[in-house]
Amino acid sequence: MGVRSLWPKSRSRKRGSAMERAESAYANQQYAEAAALFRAQAESGNAAAQLRLAQLYESGQGVLQSFVEATSWYSEAARQGSVPAQARLGEVYLTGLQAPATATASAVARIESSEGQGSLLGRMFPEGLAVRQNTQLAAVWNLSAAQGGDAGAQARLGYQYATALGVAHDLDAAKKWFSAAAAQDSSSGQLGLGMLYAGSFGGDTEPHEALECFERAVAQDNATAKHCLALLLLHGRDVARDAERARALLQEAAAAGQPAAMFSLGELYRLGQGVAPDATQAETWLRRAVTRGHIKALMALVRLFDSGPEPDANSAALLCRDAAELGDPEAQYWLGQFYLAGKGVPQDPAEAARWIEKAAQQGVTAAFERLGALYAAGHGVAQDFNAAADWFNRAAVMGDAHALYHLGTLQMRGLGVTRDAAAGLAGYQDAAEKGSGAASLELGIIHATGREVPQDFAEAARWYARAAERGVPEGLYNLAFLHLQGLGVRQNIPRALELLEQAVASGSAAAALALSEQFTRSPYLVENAALAMQWLLRAAELGSGPAASQLAERLDRGDPHAPAKERVVLLLAQCASKGDAAAQTTLAQWYLDGKHLAQDVEIALRWFHRAAGGGSAFAQAWLGDAYATGQGVKQDLSKAAKWYERAALQGHSGATRVLTSLGVAAGEPPAEMARLFQLWKSGAERGDATAQRVVGDFYMRGVGVERSTPQAEHWLGQAVEQGDSAAMVLLGGLILEDPAASARFPRAVELFRQAAARGNTDAEYNLGVCARRGLGVAPDREQAERHYRSAAQHDHESAQLALADLIAERAASAAQWRDAMHWYQQAAEHGNAAAQARLTEISARQPTSERAGEHTRPN
Repeated sequence: MGVRSLWPKSRSRKRGSAMERAESAYANQQYAEAAALFRAQAESGNAAAQLRLAQLYESGQGVLQSFVEATSWYSEAARQGSVPAQARLGEVYLTGLQAPATATASAVARIESSEGQGSLLGRMFPEGLAVRQNTQLAAVWNLSAAQGGDAGAQARLGYQYATALGVAHDLDAAKKWFSAAAAQDSSSGQLGLGMLYAGSFGGDTEPHEALECFERAVAQDNATAKHCLALLLLHGRDVARDAERARALLQEAAAAGQPAAMFSLGELYRLGQGVAPDATQAETWLRRAVTRGHIKALMALVRLFDSGPEPDANSAALLCRDAAELGDPEAQYWLGQFYLAGKGVPQDPAEAARWIEKAAQQGVTAAFERLGALYAAGHGVAQDFNAAADWFNRAAVMGDAHALYHLGTLQMRGLGVTRDAAAGLAGYQDAAEKGSGAASLELGIIHATGREVPQDFAEAARWYARAAERGVPEGLYNLAFLHLQGLGVRQNIPRALELLEQAVASGSAAAALALSEQFTRSPYLVENAALAMQWLLRAAELGSGPAASQLAERLDRGDPHAPAKERVVLLLAQCASKGDAAAQTTLAQWYLDGKHLAQDVEIALRWFHRAAGGGSAFAQAWLGDAYATGQGVKQDLSKAAKWYERAALQGHSGATRVLTSLGVAAGEPPAEMARLFQLWKSGAERGDATAQRVVGDFYMRGVGVERSTPQAEHWLGQAVEQGDSAAMVLLGGLILEDPAASARFPRAVELFRQAAARGNTDAEYNLGVCARRGLGVAPDREQAERHYRSAAQHDHESAQLALADLIAERAASAAQWRDAMHWYQQAAEHGNAAAQARLTEISARQPTSERAGEHTRPN
């Protein structure tokens, strides 16, 4: 019996002695010997030795480093109840372990490949060199270790319950385990409990308890807790704000290498939260956060460079692209906006659409709405109202007010969806209730015009007021005219003027121009030339080209109320620089004549060219004269003909001079016209396409030569064969002049198509005429509108008028009526008398309709 009782004790002493020798070898840095001793004990089932061997494999001390082997031995020990092994397994499986740093990239690749799995290396490491994340397994081992009292495992398990990592979301369980860890003075437990109380994981907030938990973790120098406490002191509710301490805490956490703290510190300086804004400090900390992989810091840098008195759009766009390519959806949306505006990158609607769609695919609601707008306009993507409706629907479901407004417009017009005026109205009302000023304005217009609903000026006034409250100047503008006429509201002239002044203060040039007109000729006010001039000047300052041109006209007339010539010249230049053709032409004429400024023919020519390119028939005819006579430029008959033709096609009286590049006025002797014809014909016979076109035009009009349709077709055909798009337009027009030759009309249409493909806006307009009237093609109102709109968008005055008429004929919604008014105004601003007459007629019949047209159309 005594011998038997001694055997277990003797065996126990041997085992203890082996473990002691292993620990001693490890302490003396004899790692290989220690590993061998630990392995012997581990293989015999000693849990402590299994734990120590796992640690050696993880660190690569005395053995070839292997996370997979380490995990295997941790598992052996854990199954025997080793709490440290269970805790380490919970930690490993929660995050995963990449291949050891000692493993070469080629080894990793070879093992992971299908061929490598059968190789010697693959047989040695059949499970690879990394341990994959497994949150369910992490929860199992963290629970075992947590129940065994391990504070780290308790904190991790709390985090898993709080974030639903491998377990069901359970804030009560999270609180239980965070509290258990915190009770052991674990800074991780205190941090987790503080985040729970702060509402970081959802649920109710208890700011004071959060503050206390964070303070306890901060006392243990936990960098993440410092960051959380700083945010609580900056933004938390029901706690005393302390910006200075928050900054100090963020500084400490950032200095400790906490990327989120670096980001927050950068934002603190960027936004000036409790400190003076400091772009340099902001950039420093945000860049440090970026180098540590904080993508949101990239976007903060984008905002930093995109703001301030001197924004750096190039740097902002470059950083935005970096974040976008890393997959950040917000960055993708911003980059799309940069490409749309041409800010920091070349303007590229197609590239913009590509990035915005990437953001939309990741759930950015604003991208849904913007992408819908791009499809509706055919901007950067092929026009597709079905796709537009789909994207607007997605954004509308998320409560986006802009999308609800646009969707309502599609429903009102039956674009991409079945026309449903009731649904459109409901969409407008929903959008308006959610804050859309555009929808409020649209509802006001609908009630004022009596489209889709009974006319109700009182209801219109209510919606206009709502639009004004949401910052839409047109709401103030339209409401003012209701007060002027006493429609839906009591007539109140002072109130009307006050509203117009408020619209001007909001940036409405149209309101300033309206005020000027009220003090010039109005049935409601006494004429006041000084006030009229004051508001006309304000309209010009706000960018109204017509107002600037009126100022110039008043100055030329010697109006005593006109501002100083220097002021008028500056305003003209500003409007001209923004593309207003009337201002450009006036400025050009002044430079040419040396009126109000030093004579400079070169500058005059530049402005004439810009005005002519923008559609000014006067400027086009003037350039024809200049190139024909060599006034300020080298004489060039081809260029003269080009400009004369463009002016003539707009109905300018200069067209009656048959594109004479020598500036022969109407009424010149026939002999002179014949001489000019022979001059052009000699060029045509030498093969010059422009000359061939001009000769064909001479024959077509019978100027300088007897009229001959066959000869006209011959020479125009010669120019067409050389690709002259203007000749294609002229020849197509000549064919259409003969009603008896309708069988040839398709040939005219084909000529127009060829010219339009070369960018000729006159041809695009003519295609609209053919589609509208069924000349050479089946009548197609939608095709007509498409061609008219394409030419109108390139400032073709006749197309703008035709488009407005076409829309107005069948306008079934306020949006369509507003679209028509927009194009009438565009044509009128180019001096089109018919458009101006229509606007006058509409204004007299229904003032609110005109006001509706001045609102920007939906994207």
